[in-house]
Amino acid sequence: MAMQITNQADYALRSMLYIAQYGQNRLTPSNIIAEEMQISRIFLSRINSELVGAGLIKTRRGARGGIMLAKHPAEISIYDIVTTIDGKINLIHCTEDPDACPLVESCPYRNFWKKTEEIIITQLKSTTLQDMMDQAPKPA
Repeated sequence: MAMQITNQADYALRSMLYIAQYGQNRLTPSNIIAEEMQISRIFLSRINSELVGAGLIKTRRGARGGIMLAKHPAEISIYDIVTTIDGKINLIHCTEDPDACPLVESCPYRNFWKKTEEIIITQLKSTTLQDMMDQAPKPA
């Protein structure tokens, strides 16, 4: 198994960036987001349910409905989005539960993985949607 975020978290990141760039203060229809980000509408709907539950987006149904950010892009970290979809960042089982490994007392890797996890979490928490917007190419 590769160390990577799920496709679902990747789609959530892409859709949130799209909303931040093109519909931050207005409702953007989910079918437009799905089409532009090349995400199945059904899959996006499931992702949106989780993002709404986490307070990251707001949705409105109907002809004039759509999706918008629930907070300013500078207040939404990449960590917020990824952990909403994928859950806790955990590179290896022993960093969360030392009792899961009988070699924990003599293993030199646990501290290495724990420190690596902390570096990744710090990077995800310190990077916001606003940072991603600032780095994205500007539309023509």
